Amino acid sequence: MYNFKSPEGVLVYLKSTRFVAANVQLLSGGSSAFIYRVVLKSPLETGDKSIVIKHFEGYPSAYEPMKWGVERADHEYEALSAVATSGLFGSDSMVQLPRPLEYDQETHTIFMTDLGPLLPVVQILQQGHSNLTEFGGIHKFAETVGWALGDFVGRFHHWSALPEQAALRAYFALNPSVIRQSVDIHHLCLNLTADRFQIRETWMDDLVAKEQQEALTDGGVLVMGDCSLHNVLVSPPSEGRDMRIYLTDLEMARASYPEVDIGELTAMTVSITRLYSPSIERLFVASVHKAYHRHRDLDSRRMAIATGIDLMGLGTVAPWARDQDETKLKELALTGLELLRLSVKGDENSIRRNATLKHLFLPRS
Repeated sequence: MYNFKSPEGVLVYLKSTRFVAANVQLLSGGSSAFIYRVVLKSPLETGDKSIVIKHFEGYPSAYEPMKWGVERADHEYEALSAVATSGLFGSDSMVQLPRPLEYDQETHTIFMTDLGPLLPVVQILQQGHSNLTEFGGIHKFAETVGWALGDFVGRFHHWSALPEQAALRAYFALNPSVIRQSVDIHHLCLNLTADRFQIRETWMDDLVAKEQQEALTDGGVLVMGDCSLHNVLVSPPSEGRDMRIYLTDLEMARASYPEVDIGELTAMTVSITRLYSPSIERLFVASVHKAYHRHRDLDSRRMAIATGIDLMGLGTVAPWARDQDETKLKELALTGLELLRLSVKGDENSIRRNATLKHLFLPRS
C-alpha cells in the first residue's frame, strides 16, 4: 500500500496514475482528509499545470484514534460531480467549487482542479482587518461574502429539492453510519459546552436523541453538511474580474433539512464575528439570510434548533475560539441556549423576531 501521510509517499503513488508529479505539497487546513497540491510533470489537456488531491482514511487526518467511515470520500466525489454539472456555477460565477477530475475508489482519493493560492475567510476575520482595501473594506467584504453565500446555498437547496434529484438524495442515505458520525460531532460539542459552562437543561438529551433520529430522514434537500466559514476561501477582485468565493468541502453532504446548512452557517458567522469583528456581525448574518430568503422558506423551530446547537457547541470550540475569554464564550453559548429554549417551548413568534434570525422570516418585497 501507498503512504498518503507524506508528500514523498504521494509522489510514489502518483507514478501509478496519469497525474505524474514533479512536486507534491501538503496543504494546511484539512482536519478530516490529507490534502495535497500536485505540480504535474506534464500539463493536462486543459493546460492546467497543477491539481489538488484529497485522500481519505478511516479516521480524521488530524486525530487518528477516532474512527470515521471512509465512505465519506464517495459522498464528496458524488456531491462534487453532481454540483459540477448542475449549472449552479460557471467560470464567471462569484461562487465556485472545485471540479472533480477523477476518483480512485480503491484508495479513496479524489483528484480535483487546483483553485490556486487563496485566503481563508476565517483568517481575514481573525486578523480583524480594519482596512481591507482589496475588498472595499471590512463592511463591504462582509456584505458581499454573506450575500454570495446565502444566494448560492439557496440555489443549491432549490436545485437539490427538484424531483429529478430524488435519486441523488437517495444515494446519500446508503451509508447511515457516515451520517451519524457527521451529526455526532455537533452533539458532542453541544454536550461538552453544556457541562463546561454548567448550563445543561433537562430537555437536552431528548432534543439530541430526536435530532439524531431525524438526521437519517430525507428532509427534501441535499445539504452540504459542513456549511461553515472555515470551508470558505476567497481571492480579491482584479482588473476585469470580481471577487471569487470558493466552497471547498462536501464530504458531509447528505439528504436532510435545509435548516441544517443555514443554521450552521449562521452560528459559525455569529461566533467568529462576535469574537473578532463585532461591528460586522449583524451585517454579515443579515446578508446571508436576505439572499437565502429569496429562494426558500425555512421552518422557524428547526432553524432555532440548528443554530442553537452549533452556537452552543461548535461556535465555542472552533479553532478561532481557542484561547478566547471564557466570559465571551459563555455569552455565545447562552445565545445558542436561548434559541434552543424557544424551540422547545414552540415559541415561533419569538424565534421569528429574534435579532439573529429575523431576516429569514420577513415578508418578501
